[in-house]
Amino acid sequence: MKEKIDKVWVGMIAGVLGSALGFLLFGIGFALFNHISFGAFITDIFLKVEDFQSRIVSFSMLVDVILFFVFIRKNYQQFCRGLMAILVLSVAVVAWLY
Repeated sequence: MKEKIDKVWVGMIAGVLGSALGFLLFGIGFALFNHISFGAFITDIFLKVEDFQSRIVSFSMLVDVILFFVFIRKNYQQFCRGLMAILVLSVAVVAWLY
């Protein structure tokens, strides 16, 4: 099983999916807490309020950080390299949005 998962490209795909999951979790939680729809969160908060964009992307990356620590403890070195590549790209996006 480790041979199938411990690949850089699998880690990169997991990083993109993890960031998307983090965005969905944050967006749904924000929408429920503020009594708005998820669509309103995307259009009115994420796309229109530039101050929140970098913060939302940063929060979305937390799922990738959790994945990184879980898989580094299991010695999935190549997988974690792929995750780290996505995290570095995400940091560049956050810096650009800031």
